[in-house]
Amino acid sequence: MQTAAIILAAGAGTRMKSKKPKVAHEMLGKPLVNWVIDAAGEAGIDKIVTVVGHMRDQVIPLVSQVSDVVVQEQQRGTADAVMSCSDAFEGFEGSLLVLSGDSPLITTETMKSLMELRERNNAAVVVLTMKLDDPFGYGRIVRDDGGSVRRIVEQKDATPEEAAITECNSGVYCFDAQALFAALKQVGTDNAQGEYYLTDVLYICRRAGRAVLALTAKEPSECLGVNSRIQLAEATKIAQLRINEAHMAAGVTMLDPNQVWIGPDVQIASDVELLPQVFLYGTTKIGEDCVIGPNARFTDVSVAPGQTVCDQVASATCID
Repeated sequence: MQTAAIILAAGAGTRMKSKKPKVAHEMLGKPLVNWVIDAAGEAGIDKIVTVVGHMRDQVIPLVSQVSDVVVQEQQRGTADAVMSCSDAFEGFEGSLLVLSGDSPLITTETMKSLMELRERNNAAVVVLTMKLDDPFGYGRIVRDDGGSVRRIVEQKDATPEEAAITECNSGVYCFDAQALFAALKQVGTDNAQGEYYLTDVLYICRRAGRAVLALTAKEPSECLGVNSRIQLAEATKIAQLRINEAHMAAGVTMLDPNQVWIGPDVQIASDVELLPQVFLYGTTKIGEDCVIGPNARFTDVSVAPGQTVCDQVASATCID
């Protein structure tokens, strides 16, 4: 079965208080949107389309080499953003993931699980959900007695009973592509924000007799969206620890993992020691038996085996 993904990256991100679009902000040296695109690629997705809009002149150069690009001329809601891709997916049949370009912690394993669950049950859609102690601001998952998803209710449209629900919408979905685009034609704007909600598609599919399922994320942090500088710092800390633990498990020593920052595309051989205040970004490669730091910042640097390097900033070079 064919697989595809739509990456939503058209929003303004006003809470970032920035001259840059939200999805262009970097986490460990890599733009947020590229974390999502690369994860989709690693999951084996056949076709990836990124929807751009606000400040698209800054976003398109980041994504055009690794995905197709569709422009949402007016930001009228998530359903409108997905609908703008209808021509790009004309005739496409299979699983279609909808991902958020500002949610960089989503994993390939979760993407695969969403697709497998949808295909195994021939569901119209599977939504990724999360359990939160404080669900304020998130859409709530309303289930029926059998556990299937009845609908998703946005915060502004929720009754007090619905607002008390702690299972929330992550904004990540896996759709039957044909069911998705058929349902999008029926989505209206009768809601508190006057926008085209993608969440309405779930109710439309259920009304048509198709299965609407949910998969709960193992870790709610995987669904963290970055809408402010504070949330960017929170996501960076999670990614930092996730990456550092993987390198340590593979034979890298860190005196203090909280003081080492490694980008997702960095390669480090075994028996390397990383001292405090080390930043390794881009396509940096560290050979075995090296000692890096303290106080080193490398971007796209290759370090030969057995080197000791400290108090140095370098970019696009070889150290041997």
